[in-house]
Amino acid sequence: MIRPDPSELVAVGKRAHARLRVRLPAKLITLHDEHRVALIDLSAGGARVGKPGLDCHTGKALLQWAGHEAFGQIVWVRDSLAGVRFEEPIPDDWVIATRRLAEDSPLPDDTELHRRAARDWVAGRV
Repeated sequence: MIRPDPSELVAVGKRAHARLRVRLPAKLITLHDEHRVALIDLSAGGARVGKPGLDCHTGKALLQWAGHEAFGQIVWVRDSLAGVRFEEPIPDDWVIATRRLAEDSPLPDDTELHRRAARDWVAGRV
């Protein structure tokens, strides 16, 4: 398989990096709180995370997943999702390692995530 030289890749639309769709547990740490989230999309430039009932604000954050961590800015929050733009692009090998991990151990579907969130809420662990 021939791989293009990264310098030859052109951004399509607003995106400068291709997105990888994953379903992995992650932690989003802000100045005010720490959230256990699902890493939904990942690229060298940022990530989309989600959690039922996610309540966070835009601002600086640290995203941790699968032994990696990246500093960034929460640039949007909508419903139970948030977008993080990394301060510096993460290495391509982190994206590849994350893809391999996601293929081996995906998170349960959204229904199971909602059930877990409801159980945590009832037990007072929110």
